[in-house]
Amino acid sequence: MKHRLNRAVVLAAAGALAMTAIPLSAASVSSASAKPTYTIAAQFVLSGGAAGLGIPELQGVKLAVSLWNANPKRTFNVKLVTGDDQCDPTIAPSVATEINSNKNVVAVIGPSCSGATVASLPIYGPSDMPVISPSATRVSLTLPDPTASPPVTTPVNAQYKDFFRDVANDGVQGPADGNYLAKTLNEKNIEVINDASSYGAGLASQVAAQATADGATVTTATLPSTPACGNGGSGTSDQITIPSGVQAVFYGGYYCDFAQLTDIVRTAGYKGVLMSGDGSDEPQYMEDLSKLSDGAGTLVTCACSEVSSATAAGKTFNVGFQKQFKTVPGAYAPESYDAANMVLTAISKLHKVTRSAITAELKKLTYVGISKTIKFAPSGDVQAKNIYVYKVVVNNTPTGFSSSLNQIAVTTP
Repeated sequence: MKHRLNRAVVLAAAGALAMTAIPLSAASVSSASAKPTYTIAAQFVLSGGAAGLGIPELQGVKLAVSLWNANPKRTFNVKLVTGDDQCDPTIAPSVATEINSNKNVVAVIGPSCSGATVASLPIYGPSDMPVISPSATRVSLTLPDPTASPPVTTPVNAQYKDFFRDVANDGVQGPADGNYLAKTLNEKNIEVINDASSYGAGLASQVAAQATADGATVTTATLPSTPACGNGGSGTSDQITIPSGVQAVFYGGYYCDFAQLTDIVRTAGYKGVLMSGDGSDEPQYMEDLSKLSDGAGTLVTCACSEVSSATAAGKTFNVGFQKQFKTVPGAYAPESYDAANMVLTAISKLHKVTRSAITAELKKLTYVGISKTIKFAPSGDVQAKNIYVYKVVVNNTPTGFSSSLNQIAVTTP
């Protein structure tokens, strides 16, 4: 996937929760009285240091809704409400409670972040709310995780089984990342750092375990996310020293803090490999750098690939996205688009639309999306396994530096 560098527009949140309704298109308003209307919700990080993750996700959902409502063959209309959990597990419960208490909401797309998802699922579960996240990857949301600290034997979603994700979890991403560092790049001395978040710590533990199994010497460190990045972190220091002899550094966390880490270690003279996971797969990472050239050669990975316009569905997505938002799709916009369309497909198959009926239909459905063919395992995880490696490329142009994230490899655990 090639990401053009675009500054993310941070949505202003009024307090902890910004609930907005997306109006029906003009084409749908005229026939609204003849068709039922179902409400879905999008819970993402729309402000703060990780907003560059959630805003493209919301755009993907908005595009799916607008295209659905513009289709003259549709059998129902869709209304969208949104909530901003700021990627903060202390804020997410109030957002989820507001969405869940809206009896018209029949499904949720999101949350973006694993910590916010951990905090939200106990609210959605008792009401049988179907939830599909395009980017929450912590293993223990759906499966036991012996690599976690402490080990997790009971997944968050063990009781209700109404959570799904159309992105590979960290049990797929982490081993693929660790294998790429230790085997493909042949790095034998690796420092694995995490931001102390549910997502970052979980991914880092998986990377460290795989790299160790592959024969690398691995040291680990925790560098809590700073309040300045707005992800619910409470870190008081952004200083870290890379031990002598380290050839590669992997960071489990989000792009804002990864940009700070990049600035620190490059300024200190570290010249080895820098790599992060899907939380850093955002053009905003490059814009957050104090010195853009420090990001040159940085690697990020993601269970997401470019959507080709060679197919009719891909062309509809890419053209529609550019037309509606005047930009190219960010990471996980395609997965969000697919998640929304999968919910709408499930609704279209039901005689009586309820939250529990949608959940049951999602468990049966095989959906050919633009990002992948989506079939959920009993755990709620998608069965696709490919992880894509991107490299930051910095070019010196007559008007200054430009940068892009270019896909360079595909790897699996």
